[in-house]
Amino acid sequence: MNKKIRTGIIGASINNGWASGTHIPAIEHLDEFELTAVGTSNMPSAKKSAEAFYADHGFDNMEELAQHPDVDMVVVSINVKEHYNAVKAVVPAGKPIYCEWPLGSNTEEALEMQEWIASAQLPNAIGLQARQAPAVQYVKDLLAEGYVGKVLSANLKISIDGMGGVGDKSSAYLYDRKVGGNLLTIVGGHNLDAFTYMLGDFTELSATTAQQFPEVELVDIQKVIKKTTDDQIMITGKLTNGAAASVHIQGGVKHQTGLTLEIFGDNGTIVLSAPASIQFGSHQLRGAGSTDNELRELTIPDAYYSAPHSLYNDSGIVLNMAQAYRKFAKDIQEGTTLAPTFADAVKLHLLLDAVEKSAQTGERQYL
Repeated sequence: MNKKIRTGIIGASINNGWASGTHIPAIEHLDEFELTAVGTSNMPSAKKSAEAFYADHGFDNMEELAQHPDVDMVVVSINVKEHYNAVKAVVPAGKPIYCEWPLGSNTEEALEMQEWIASAQLPNAIGLQARQAPAVQYVKDLLAEGYVGKVLSANLKISIDGMGGVGDKSSAYLYDRKVGGNLLTIVGGHNLDAFTYMLGDFTELSATTAQQFPEVELVDIQKVIKKTTDDQIMITGKLTNGAAASVHIQGGVKHQTGLTLEIFGDNGTIVLSAPASIQFGSHQLRGAGSTDNELRELTIPDAYYSAPHSLYNDSGIVLNMAQAYRKFAKDIQEGTTLAPTFADAVKLHLLLDAVEKSAQTGERQYL
């Protein structure tokens, strides 16, 4: 058996709800990994977080964390505006890197980061963990096996209550286009990646975006800020298999309905639904094949669960992360490329660029 991969997480603060609620529980459930180091913005926080998460080391310097002999792999789980500098600091250590999505604040940053990784030939993974969700994997295989026959069309609708006209101080960056973390890149990125992973890439698309909330009230500090991001995104296009596709992503919905993906084929239908964005799990599947008279619930086979049994009842937030980590462990130890990589991230950044360009120019984009 391979030794455990000693992991250092940049951003593993007790105040970082994402890292502490996903990365750290996933590592705790997996035999392949152990958390040995945490990095935060200052030493008091680093020491406190290291103690809370039972890590041996706390750092306020990214280079020192990456270079430490007790760290075999580095995870970057901080604000997207800091990803570029973090990856730049970590690459010289010559260790595998897992970075949260979005990879960079823009495509230029993402391309440069991918070039660093490729030049150093480092195992790398991007945090597009929805691909590892059992439901997403199962739908991908059902389509490949011809469950619905020829895919005629697919439509995806996501509505969330956030990223509209109300937020707080900690989420203020989501409304600043320059930062690169917003409704299109975060919610759109995760969902479009899963959509194309299951169904195939867009070959052409048109997009319309709108900003229904020009200002955001930060309720905890009683401040109103200008908003430079969109809260309505609509995409139509064609996929590589010839299917027609439509995607509607909207934020700031008072009574949000979550996610619905409908896939229609000439012999059947699949419907995937969830209460929130696709990477958060809680997926429900219904389908009807060529011999069915109506839609029925589809049970996901156990083979699609690679995470430990202790996570089988998890909604998916930790489960999907654990499955992503398990695939990345194989990539590190066996030289495979099972987890999505920085190259996949660049491809997704380019897709989002095409969406923005179409929305800004009114011109159809061909990919």
